[in-house]
Amino acid sequence: ISLEGREDLRGLSSFTIDGSPTRDFDDALSFEKVDDIFHVGIHIADVSESIRPGSILDQEAQNRAVSHYLPRRQIPMLPPELSYGTLSLKRGCDRYAISLLTQIDRSGNILNFRFVPSVISVQRQLTYNEVNQNLAEENTFNEMYRIVKRLQEKRMNMGAINLSIPDIQVVFTNNNCSKDSTSFTLERVDQDTPSRMIIAEFMILYNWLAAKLCRENGIPNLFRTQQEPNESISRDDTGHLYYVFKQRRKLSPLRIDTTPAPHSGLGLDAYIHATSPIRRYLDIVTQRQIKSFIMDERPFYNEMELDKIKILVEPSVKESQLLKRNRMRYWILKFLSLHLGEKYRAIIIDELRNKYRIVLTDFLIVTEIKRQDGFICNPGEEVMVEVKKADPWDNTLDLMPV
Repeated sequence: ISLEGREDLRGLSSFTIDGSPTRDFDDALSFEKVDDIFHVGIHIADVSESIRPGSILDQEAQNRAVSHYLPRRQIPMLPPELSYGTLSLKRGCDRYAISLLTQIDRSGNILNFRFVPSVISVQRQLTYNEVNQNLAEENTFNEMYRIVKRLQEKRMNMGAINLSIPDIQVVFTNNNCSKDSTSFTLERVDQDTPSRMIIAEFMILYNWLAAKLCRENGIPNLFRTQQEPNESISRDDTGHLYYVFKQRRKLSPLRIDTTPAPHSGLGLDAYIHATSPIRRYLDIVTQRQIKSFIMDERPFYNEMELDKIKILVEPSVKESQLLKRNRMRYWILKFLSLHLGEKYRAIIIDELRNKYRIVLTDFLIVTEIKRQDGFICNPGEEVMVEVKKADPWDNTLDLMPV
């Protein structure tokens, strides 16, 4: 691996934090305290170094647009030898990266920052659970958690909306799940744990400062924008889950545009996606633009070319999102079909003419129940429902209030 034109950051104590099944590591962190100032490094795999524009690999990545993470299998956007191998920030391996080096004070103020092409070597490969369990014992994790809470607080003060809810994961309970599809369970994974907040906030920081770099230097790029919500829902005593599902319906659509504009949901004045180039094709495009600037080269794409790429890739991205939602709904309905007669908690979201729209709190899916004589509820109220019928193939779910 060559150091030409790159900073040697292999001496930094860098580490990754991911879920235990992760095989493609495209981001790493480093963290050091010097005289009450925190030196934070956010290192993103330099995929643009290996995937040349217009190559067969590039064309195939553009066609796929994203990696797919499904309950039974992963379908990487790039060949496994690259996704899980030579591009992945694996422990003990020298890797090319585009690194953000920044200094932050205790209040979460960004004192300075710079993006550099680099070579790093990850020293520790950690899971979210490991970091959470060692938060009290390892001062580094504790300090990082304090800083990201300050960063999040600043965004919230700028109008960011916290709509975080747990993820639902399918966990198979035997090794031969292909022969016995009934041997699985569903688990709720909290997204507001310290370790997940550390990763989320530092990735947001990288994307925001990268957008700021592009905007201030006139670098053409694909900015993520979102206008103010059509309506802001009051956070009253009805609970976080009710608030999230009501507010989501009032959000303005997310857009990708070559003109920088605020991202209201995140409370930021500009935003791009650049932190998952192994998994998302548009992140590779964004990375090429940033890298060309920091290496004193002309931007690879102009605005017209970026628009064409966006138009080509967006349908595949939307199809992937729909596939992910439908696949998860399939497994939830599959689980409920095996638990007919069971009773589960639900929250009333909307009162309609002949039915109520509800969210099943254990599974976080929205469905409906028919109005029954004598059964009167108000939005935000919690009720119990019984599973009468569930068919994952027909996408049907019949619930009755109890």
